[in-house]
Amino acid sequence: MTSINDYSLRNLGRNEIELVWEWRNADHIRPFMNHDDLIPLEEHYRWLEAVEKDAGRLVKLCFYQEKPVGFVNFSHIDPKNNTCEWGFYIGDQTCPRASGKVMGILALDYIFKERKMRKVCAQILDFNGKSLSYHHKLGFTEEGRLLKQLLKNNQYIDVVLMGLFKEQWEKHSEFLKEHMLSK
Repeated sequence: MTSINDYSLRNLGRNEIELVWEWRNADHIRPFMNHDDLIPLEEHYRWLEAVEKDAGRLVKLCFYQEKPVGFVNFSHIDPKNNTCEWGFYIGDQTCPRASGKVMGILALDYIFKERKMRKVCAQILDFNGKSLSYHHKLGFTEEGRLLKQLLKNNQYIDVVLMGLFKEQWEKHSEFLKEHMLSK
């Protein structure tokens, strides 16, 4: 049985840079990203350098028993309004089934408790039912849509805007953690 205690969030280390690049280009991840072109390694390194220099961005890796399994990206971190956006994915398809849920719990706990954010926002491609369901399970609510916002497979698709407030998370996270422990 998988335990939430088997997981941790850590800063991206030098040893994991190329692994994250492989994940970003993986067929199970790329179609659900806003920009779904293959990413050359040099561009990945430039992106990472930009992230490291940008106080409004933060990346974390999720580890399961010392093995990297997922990636979390916080962007548009606004210290005045205490808001940010997030994106994430499970890169290791062999990790335990509940890994995505645990990663979300750890990431949201971190951003609300450690970084003192008031609200986390998400943008989900409307055809990504799995991600929409995941966000609802974590307590996010739909706040709007950007209609026909992105071109995917020669068709314009909507982007669903979702948000989660710290107060909502504090109430909902206890339920999620209890549910994880009871499994």
